[in-house]
Amino acid sequence: MEHGIYAREVYSTFGGMDPQIPLLCCCDACATMFVAFSQEFVFCRRDCVNQDYTKIYGYNRIVPGNWIYFKNAPKPGVVKSVFQGPDREIVVVNYDGASEKKMELPKVVIEQEESSEGYRLLPAQSAQILLGDNVYHAIRDQFGLAVGLVNDGEKDKLVVLLKDSTLVFITLPPLAQNLPNDRLREIVQGKLSQVFPEDSGKVSVEVGQGIVYLKGLVKNYTIQRAMENCVSALPKVRGCVNFTRLQVSTQITDSDIESSIYELLESPAMHLFDYKVNVSGGKVQIQSSCYENERPKDLENRLGEIPGVRDLVCLVTELSDPMNVELCKELETDLSTNALLRGTYIRVSCNNRKFLLEGHVQSTFQKQLALFTLLKKTKTTAVENRLRLI
Repeated sequence: MEHGIYAREVYSTFGGMDPQIPLLCCCDACATMFVAFSQEFVFCRRDCVNQDYTKIYGYNRIVPGNWIYFKNAPKPGVVKSVFQGPDREIVVVNYDGASEKKMELPKVVIEQEESSEGYRLLPAQSAQILLGDNVYHAIRDQFGLAVGLVNDGEKDKLVVLLKDSTLVFITLPPLAQNLPNDRLREIVQGKLSQVFPEDSGKVSVEVGQGIVYLKGLVKNYTIQRAMENCVSALPKVRGCVNFTRLQVSTQITDSDIESSIYELLESPAMHLFDYKVNVSGGKVQIQSSCYENERPKDLENRLGEIPGVRDLVCLVTELSDPMNVELCKELETDLSTNALLRGTYIRVSCNNRKFLLEGHVQSTFQKQLALFTLLKKTKTTAVENRLRLI
């Protein structure tokens, strides 16, 4: 049956997806919904994913460099060369990087390939198969399609629909088997108790077929993401679906969050400039710049610990060729020692030959005074004044 695949979060599904991204899959025919992970599907050309799709003589067009499997052969090899005659075809195949074998075969005309990139070989490659893969069952000498992964109560099995409409259930090898749910739940709960002793008591763990579901309450966004990363890194965890919620006071507004973010960004330890902040419904987006090798290492964690933050996107651009650095430092010193600018914090930077004033002041007079001081010393009008009134 046909399946529509929908990302649970806002990610592109055109190739290169990270393996732990959860996907909500819905069958268009029966409306069944289930959670899977992006490493179980192919979103781009198979030759961009890996190289173990094997072409089969007579069913695929063969070129040098392809993996090729001849029926009844013990294993596949790599095509070194192909020569065609009027009615014969000669294929030279390399096995194990050493021995080569010349195969002289009747010429086959292929009008339409069912799988131009090749097939997975069964049962040898059952652990590597992705849903939707075209397969060749070497023992049964039949082609088919991988249509599912199931558990019969004891073992995980691959479900293959063969050409003769037979459904074949192939037990996955031991290394590809999921841990029993109870055992994996015990491992995950133990790890969370060890790493997050103060927070794990409010988080419940559910497990199904190697997928871990986290539910409960956590203090802030940083802990929420750290828990998910901790679980995802454990062996035998196929992925982690994070349903935890943040303990956020209803009295915290977007303006409160924004003020806390500016307070952090404008602290002396943060060497950031040209920053833009957007907060909507607790979801935070920040763009900023810094000089090369001056990016704060714990920036995301500190931002995520701000009360009320529900989601965070933080983009920092490192500039390798800064301009007028010494002049900017002199201006900051002049502004900080000016008696008329007491109670302010002003940062000066220069990017693309444009000076930028950032920070906070207490009055419009101070904002204009800072601008006048900069204009007088730099003798340029390429200045943007972003000083905030607090």
